[in-house]
Amino acid sequence: MNINQMKSAIAKFRKADLSVVKDSNLRAKGQKLQGKEKGFTLLELLVVITLIAILATGALIAYEDVGESAEAASAGNAASTIDRAIRTYRAVENAYPNQWDNLVDAAGAELTFTAPVMGSFLAAWTPGVSGDGGKGDEMIEMFEESGIEELQQVNAAATLGDVAPNRFHNESSGDSEEVEIEDGDLPARFAVVPNDNCQGTGAAAVLTDYPAAAFDGTAATSNNLQNAYGDALEGDECHVLVALGFGGDAAASTTFSNVAIAQSPTYVRNTGDEDTSVNPEINYSRYIGLFQAGEYDLEADSMEWNDKLRLIAIVSTDGKNIDQLNSEAQQ
Repeated sequence: MNINQMKSAIAKFRKADLSVVKDSNLRAKGQKLQGKEKGFTLLELLVVITLIAILATGALIAYEDVGESAEAASAGNAASTIDRAIRTYRAVENAYPNQWDNLVDAAGAELTFTAPVMGSFLAAWTPGVSGDGGKGDEMIEMFEESGIEELQQVNAAATLGDVAPNRFHNESSGDSEEVEIEDGDLPARFAVVPNDNCQGTGAAAVLTDYPAAAFDGTAATSNNLQNAYGDALEGDECHVLVALGFGGDAAASTTFSNVAIAQSPTYVRNTGDEDTSVNPEINYSRYIGLFQAGEYDLEADSMEWNDKLRLIAIVSTDGKNIDQLNSEAQQ
């Protein structure tokens, strides 16, 4: 430390708030030194340097979580904005944006480039095929009535290469395709939020293949997972909750509307742990729409499919809803 730096440090020390120093003796000595008009002795300088170090440490502690809070605040704002935009588009156009991303590959397997945390709240479900007179036909009609006539899907053998994960569902990547629901096609499987209530008596005859656990093996217990996304999804009921990514093509499909959605926001989460982080350089990082497709009617002992998909919530790639993201921003 040269003389100019020393003078600058002393000047800052004289203006510093020493109330954060818990040691009363050290605080009193510091306040006494602040009042000195002449130079300090070597011992006094050591005390000053110690106090400056304490103040600097306190400042670092106070601001160490600012980055995470800002990240969460940005995510909460983005989720709220895209939720309002999609619902506004739906109200004006009487349809949802088209060309959402199917969050499993063409073979129905978990995407190889999703963040590990994404596999903790999603699983794969087979709805059936067109012309089966059952779930497959119900799903096709429901998507068409909702205005979603095409889905973007990644080929099973695809590898990322130089393509950004968030652009990998676009046909220009060369490893993706459009599933033409309007032509009677349907993905082999959909990403859904698990529900253990679909495996019970009666419902098992209709949804015996609906998953009760996520890709990573996390079990859905008493439907708490789905209920966390919407109070309407009662804890003791079987709901089909389909997850679709709002990718770049979905935003582009609204271009010529009076309520066009300008872009598809990216979600970023830096936790320092690869199991819980979401890195857009290597992971799919779009926001996800959760749509209720139907529920099991206990009284009628049958599955009641919706006429149209119902948007329940917009969540981040690690499964946090708007309330959770906003809560994190306040911590």
